[in-house]
Amino acid sequence: MAVLPRTAAFIAATTAVILAMAGTVTYNIANNSSNADAVTWWVPDWDYDTAKKLVTAFEKENSGATVNLVKTTGDTVANRTSVALNSGDVPDVITESTSRIKGYARKGQLTDLSGQYGPATPKSDFAPGLVESLTDQGKTYAVPYRWATNALIYNPDLFEAAGIDSPPRTWAEFEEDAKRLTKGNVVGTAWPMQGDPSDLTLRLLDFAISDGSTIKNGAPELTEPSVKNALDLIGGSIRAGWASPSSFELDNTAIHELFLQGRVAMYQGGVFDVDDAVTHKAPIATAELPGPNASSVGTAQGSGWAYIVPAKAQHKDAAEKLVAFLGKPANMAALTLTFPARLSAFKDAKFQTELREPYVRQLTDHSTPAPDDPRWTATIPGVHNETQKVGLGQRSSSAAAKNIVAQADKALGR
Repeated sequence: MAVLPRTAAFIAATTAVILAMAGTVTYNIANNSSNADAVTWWVPDWDYDTAKKLVTAFEKENSGATVNLVKTTGDTVANRTSVALNSGDVPDVITESTSRIKGYARKGQLTDLSGQYGPATPKSDFAPGLVESLTDQGKTYAVPYRWATNALIYNPDLFEAAGIDSPPRTWAEFEEDAKRLTKGNVVGTAWPMQGDPSDLTLRLLDFAISDGSTIKNGAPELTEPSVKNALDLIGGSIRAGWASPSSFELDNTAIHELFLQGRVAMYQGGVFDVDDAVTHKAPIATAELPGPNASSVGTAQGSGWAYIVPAKAQHKDAAEKLVAFLGKPANMAALTLTFPARLSAFKDAKFQTELREPYVRQLTDHSTPAPDDPRWTATIPGVHNETQKVGLGQRSSSAAAKNIVAQADKALGR
């Protein structure tokens, strides 16, 4: 078959682009691998500048050691890591999401890092359940360094105008306050019904695990009463009008924008939203998540990042020495933009601000690692769909809770 001129030109142009990309990759790899004995560390772009300073300190502390940094991104690190681990052409250290580590470990692709923990790095110094979530069959395959969760973000000016002198501590107070705050173009709260289904499911699961559901071995064990109560809070609040009816058109970013505009009085959000509100000089205060009753604070799921050493890493001893160095509290505090994984690292002054202190309490006393079982991940679209139906009045919370529990149990093989 003859190739048409325009097609040939397209092929030529595409080939040129591919060759150019290959050349860039080759250049980067060659540029970062000039020393055959060097430890190669794949580090995300948001950590890169601080990582360079830490590497300089590590090389100074360990005469003769050399570390090559290779920059990754949040969008590409999962695929890049998977390809590397499957092919065996791996770096020595990778900064990866904690949610994917157990999956790699079960394929035999990671080095057992249990030896990283001991008197200098006790497991008890990490956020609750965090080290256990990275452990499989008695072996721990990562050292976490960055951890984060949601807390309650609220507008103190709107609270004062509504005659409310403190943030809600219980679900009943949350509902009562939201009703009082809903006036004119202001709504008490809003939910991310649009966008990534994981965002809404995370909030639903936060309520459920605060009220009887649990997360064990990376998988939720749901109870119908707790899921029903969570659905009543989310879906019921929209039908009752104290959560924004426009929630069906909102994702996390849109809710935050409405908060900055003074149109959403409170919501569950992360510390990056807090920093952004401060930048915009918006009225803001924070608190731990309200719980189902006066005797319990709400539980939030935590997620974060950790260091792994591939099983086929060429420089394992040096890689583990680098991981041990990065796992020191001061180095964790220096590197993370959210919160460190070690409790002792919270002493750093940047985590002790008035707005961050509720997040610290939430993480240290009232959080649990988010599910990392891929079978649960597969159920998230279904959970999201059932929650939306409750909000739309198309399904009762009881029926939706029954469906969600059944879907989860089936997916998890129960």
